Amino acid sequence: MYGLLTSPCPRAPLLRALPSPSARALPRTLAFPARPFPLPRGLRLSPPAPRAAAEASASAAATALGGLLASPLSTLEAGLRSVNLAPLRAPVAAAMSAAVRWLGVYREVLLVGVLLSWFPNIPWDRQPFSALRDLCDPFLALCREVMPPVFGRKLDLSPLVAFMAIDIIIMILRPQPRM
Repeated sequence: MYGLLTSPCPRAPLLRALPSPSARALPRTLAFPARPFPLPRGLRLSPPAPRAAAEASASAAATALGGLLASPLSTLEAGLRSVNLAPLRAPVAAAMSAAVRWLGVYREVLLVGVLLSWFPNIPWDRQPFSALRDLCDPFLALCREVMPPVFGRKLDLSPLVAFMAIDIIIMILRPQPRM
């Protein structure tokens, strides 16, 4: 017996003997490919992150068995760690900035729609009021499921939930300053 391989299960450790050196020469066709997918144009591999000693020994044992113990998830995880995502930072930041701007405009449109809903004599079946209602009502209906009207349907607090949800999404999407 050359070594022991323990299971990551915290309940009961499973001990298996590693094969002899002659059995380690398994065909590489049984192993998962090092990079199962082609990299998109402009992306390049970066060196893998340093591993802990236990993870390195488990990886060495899996390699010694010809990749039979390696799961597709660990292979995918290793592949994702080796991808350099630096070229994607600018487009993702631009998309997040555009989403923040769009949510800010929608928040203002929602504010106008909520304020106009206080006036009962507005003709909501005519333009531009019908377009405003078409924009605001689906999101407010979703928020009414979270917070239904109170006091016998006289006080609708769903706009508060809507504004809080939009503000939380904006805070998540807005880039944080680096310290």
